[in-house]
Amino acid sequence: MKENHHRLIYKVKSEYSGDTIKEILKKEYSMSTRFFKNIKNNGYILLNNMETKLYKTAWEDDIIMVEMGEEEIDAVPNPIPINVVYEDHDILLINKEPGIVVHPTRGHINNTLANAIAYYWSSSGISCKIRFANRLDMDTSGLILIGKNKFAQQNIQEQMIANKVKKIYWAFVEGILKEKEGTINAPIGRVQEGDIMRRVLEEGRNSITHYKVIGEYHNASMVEIQLETGRTHQIRVHMEHIGHPLIGDTLYNNASSLIDRQALHSRALGFKLPRSGTYMEFTADLPKDLLTLHSNLAGESL
Repeated sequence: MKENHHRLIYKVKSEYSGDTIKEILKKEYSMSTRFFKNIKNNGYILLNNMETKLYKTAWEDDIIMVEMGEEEIDAVPNPIPINVVYEDHDILLINKEPGIVVHPTRGHINNTLANAIAYYWSSSGISCKIRFANRLDMDTSGLILIGKNKFAQQNIQEQMIANKVKKIYWAFVEGILKEKEGTINAPIGRVQEGDIMRRVLEEGRNSITHYKVIGEYHNASMVEIQLETGRTHQIRVHMEHIGHPLIGDTLYNNASSLIDRQALHSRALGFKLPRSGTYMEFTADLPKDLLTLHSNLAGESL
């Protein structure tokens, strides 16, 4: 048997010799009790090709196989092109184009990123649920991470909770920032339940954004932003809060003649791969509309 998106194979290291299978998997992959329950209900464990239980002891060089169980794709396939940055048995990383909704909603049942992934996976013979690890608004471009199984989903979530996932954005904002580098530590919440807009509120959720100016124009700036927390609209709210809203952001600023969306791009993601534990960083180039915006802003400054 070979590894795939629903099957993991592990050769026991000497340091784990004599431990139970459950202890080994917890130490090596940080697998949770909830995940073990899922295996019990939907999959099984093999030890040296024999079905076994989690409490059984394993020894050096034993082979543990975790079968997580196959799943059905939970979106309708739609032949929409996607730009795959990286893919392995556990994750799919995409450079998302602006203007595409991530999840199907009442207003956008088809033509979403989930529909595009469903088509891509079904065409590749992969059958699993689509688990988005990070969120991007419809009009935000750049890197978005998808887990292929519950193991990957829980692993990435744990990294995010521990603030071990590096999230870098590039944004084009109004004006010239007096402080070229800084941290915005201001809680974010809704003024009223059900509001789309968020605001900086005393009673809001803890929200921290680090920024650094990486380009300046006549009356605009290009800013690199690193998120320490991940609140809805965090970058858009925080940049508006300090007086430098995103160009083209019709919710927190005014419409722009230079671009028809908020000028925000998910530039980089850094995290440990769930299966190998190897830390990797990935980047996504700016899309055409932001390259055009940059050229136009640079032209204005000449």
